Amino acid sequence: MDVIMALAMAGKLSRSSIVLALLRLLPLFCGILLAPSCVATPDTVPATLLQVKAGFTDPDGVLSGWSPEADVCSWHGVTCLTGDGIAIGLNLSGYGLSGTISPAIAGLVSVESIDLSSNSLAGEIPLELGTMQRLRTLLLHSNFLTGAIPPELGGLKNLKVLRIGNNQLHGEIPPELGNCSQLETIGLAYCQLSGAIPHQIGNLKQLQQLTLDNNALTGGLPEQLAGCSNLRALSVADNKLEGTIPSSFGSLSSLQSLNLANNRFSGEIPAEIGNLSSLTYLNLLGNRLTGGIPEELNQLSQLQVLDLSKNNLSGEISSISASQLKNLKYLVLSENLLEGTIPEGLCNGKGNGNGNGSSSLENILLSGNNLGGDIDALLSCTSLQSIDVSNNSFTGEIPPAIDRLSGLVNLALHNNSFTGVLPPQIGNLSNLEVLSLYHNGLTGGIPSETGRLRRLKLLFLYENEMTGVIPDEITNCTSLEEVDFFGNHFHGPIPEKMGNLKNLAVLQLRQNDLSGPIPASLGMIRLQLAGNRLTGAIPTELGRLTGLKILDLSNNNFSGDIPPELFNCSRLTRLNLEGNSLTGAIPSWLGRLRSLGELDLSSNAFTGRIPVELGDCSGLLKLSLSDNRLSGSIPPEIGILTSLNVLNLQKNGLTGVIPPEIRRCNKLYELRLSENSLEGAIPPELGQLLELQVILDLSQNRLSGEIPASLGNLVKLERLNLSSNGLHGQIPSSLQQLTSLHLLNLSDNLLSGAIPGALSSFPAASFAGNDELCGAPLPRSSSCRAPRRLRLRLLGAEVSVIVAAIAVVSAAVCVALLYIMLRMWSNWRAVSVSISDGEESTASTVAHGKAAKWGARDGKYWKVGSVTSAAEGKYSSTSSETSVLHGKPARAVNSKS
Repeated sequence: MDVIMALAMAGKLSRSSIVLALLRLLPLFCGILLAPSCVATPDTVPATLLQVKAGFTDPDGVLSGWSPEADVCSWHGVTCLTGDGIAIGLNLSGYGLSGTISPAIAGLVSVESIDLSSNSLAGEIPLELGTMQRLRTLLLHSNFLTGAIPPELGGLKNLKVLRIGNNQLHGEIPPELGNCSQLETIGLAYCQLSGAIPHQIGNLKQLQQLTLDNNALTGGLPEQLAGCSNLRALSVADNKLEGTIPSSFGSLSSLQSLNLANNRFSGEIPAEIGNLSSLTYLNLLGNRLTGGIPEELNQLSQLQVLDLSKNNLSGEISSISASQLKNLKYLVLSENLLEGTIPEGLCNGKGNGNGNGSSSLENILLSGNNLGGDIDALLSCTSLQSIDVSNNSFTGEIPPAIDRLSGLVNLALHNNSFTGVLPPQIGNLSNLEVLSLYHNGLTGGIPSETGRLRRLKLLFLYENEMTGVIPDEITNCTSLEEVDFFGNHFHGPIPEKMGNLKNLAVLQLRQNDLSGPIPASLGMIRLQLAGNRLTGAIPTELGRLTGLKILDLSNNNFSGDIPPELFNCSRLTRLNLEGNSLTGAIPSWLGRLRSLGELDLSSNAFTGRIPVELGDCSGLLKLSLSDNRLSGSIPPEIGILTSLNVLNLQKNGLTGVIPPEIRRCNKLYELRLSENSLEGAIPPELGQLLELQVILDLSQNRLSGEIPASLGNLVKLERLNLSSNGLHGQIPSSLQQLTSLHLLNLSDNLLSGAIPGALSSFPAASFAGNDELCGAPLPRSSSCRAPRRLRLRLLGAEVSVIVAAIAVVSAAVCVALLYIMLRMWSNWRAVSVSISDGEESTASTVAHGKAAKWGARDGKYWKVGSVTSAAEGKYSSTSSETSVLHGKPARAVNSKS
């Protein structure tokens, strides 16, 4: 107040700002001073409530009766003190309100209870609520409130119940809550709170319930919580808490429920927990606890639920005695490291297993341990409704006396080593709903007495060694929803009356020796009959199963076409007809099954083209049409299937090019197009399929061109097969980037050049049949010769050089010979001149009608004025002096005048 006045006097606050500040502080003064003039009166409450209403959005009009003309105590959700008209409660829970909580709500200073839970309110919790000193109950849970928990709530000295969970609150739990000395309940579950649990909570001596589940709290459990001596329920499940469980918690004698599930607690279970004599619920599942189960837990005589599952507990379970824990109904020890056998005295305390049990144990769950032996000791737990000892190493037979457990609803013995037959006494368990015996070594047939189990919903006998026919009596189990006999040796037909089981949604009979047709009356969601010897056509009556989602008839002997009536099964997500003898064209109406996620028609005798309409199955994850007689090209519409993971079109007669549109299937991790007649180049766009991992198989086609360097982008690829094509050129060095590759086959192509070094670790067979390849691991790796074309070019150049050299040498020889001949002639000529007296020359010259004049210089001779070579004109010159002979004469001849 002094600060506001000082700022006002200094002129730093306007008049309106001063008024707003004073109005904001008014509730605080009213709460602290409790002045009579500030207590909400029949005159002030309506205006305040209307301000609160203004912050709400009221789609159902539940607050439409809030009118100044009406008595405020008659307003919906408002509670008043009898007689004086003072509002003490506001309850608008579950009215579908949205909007925000107005800070004006703090003006209801006489209100003791506010309940705005289970609406759609957003925004932050007003810190002004911390001024409502009369407030005892604040319920804001189950909204969309955000922000941090206001520390100002720590000023609510009379607050007993604070439940603000199931919102989007974040930040830490304010330690100021430890100042609310009257608090009995704190509910902060299902938020986004972080940080440690403040130890100041231990100051709350009146606290009875602390619920902090499903947040992101860290750190350990504060020892100070042991100071909450009245605590009845402590739940911190589904956080990130760690450390050990404080042994001091053993002093919380009033504690009835302790839930520490799904955290990171470690160490041993404190023996002091056995001192919690009022405890009815103990849940420590999903932690990292070690050591044995303390025998002191047998002191918890009021305990009804004990869940120690999903830890690292070891030792035997003999430390637990249901005969001492008289009220124990749930014993859950699954997924630990427990070993040994089930103690005979588990329920009767006598160790004789005579079945005269006195415990109230209804559910025993021991799955996922290392337990062995038989299960006879459980027969003394006569109140049992659920037994789950799956995923252990139990042996022996299923005891015929199992029918002593007449109240049994669930019996799960799967994934063990039980042998022998299924006892007919199983039919006496009239309350049985789940019978799960799969993955054992059971033999023999299904007893006809099973047909008496009218409440049976799930019957799982798969992966045993059972034989015989499926008894017709099983069709009397009219509540059956799922039947799975996969992987046995049942033979004979499927009972015709199976169609009477109107609740049957899943029928799984794969991999047996069943024969005959499919009963036309079957109606379900999942029909899986794969791996039998069923024959005939696919029944057209299946088209009546409009709710069918999975149809798996693979690996049988069905023949004929795919019946068009299946078009009515518009909810199909999986259609698997692989491995039959089906014929005809693939129907185009399959493209209108928009929910289809898997289509497998491989290993049949389908003909014709791949229908372009399959591109309309936008959710398709797997398309396998391999090993048929399909022809034509791969439709570009395949590129529309952007969700596709597996595309298998191998072993057909497909022609044309690989459509580059496949690049749009960017989620492909398996692409098989081998053993077709595809041609053209490998599209470089395949290098954009960055999720390809399992295989890229283009082998045994007619592909040509070079291997695209872009295939080096497929860094996840494990297998690459381009063998038996017409690919040429060098192996791109980018393939060295395929570090995940463990199978490479480039054999039987026209590849040339050196094998990139990083690929030399693959066997020589990966590169066989490429005559122009060289380098490791090929045996001729010592000398990498140039490619054939280059060698031919080099050979041509060498021949040209040799021819030129021969020509030059020949010319030189000719010149030399000519020189020798001319020299010989010159010598002869010189001799002739020297013995002549000149007359012969004169006479000769005169005979030609003209006197020749000869000149001499430097030992050379020429005719004066001649332009013609004396040697018969063979050598000519533009000089007036023509050389006769390039040599010196034996003697000089003087011309005569």
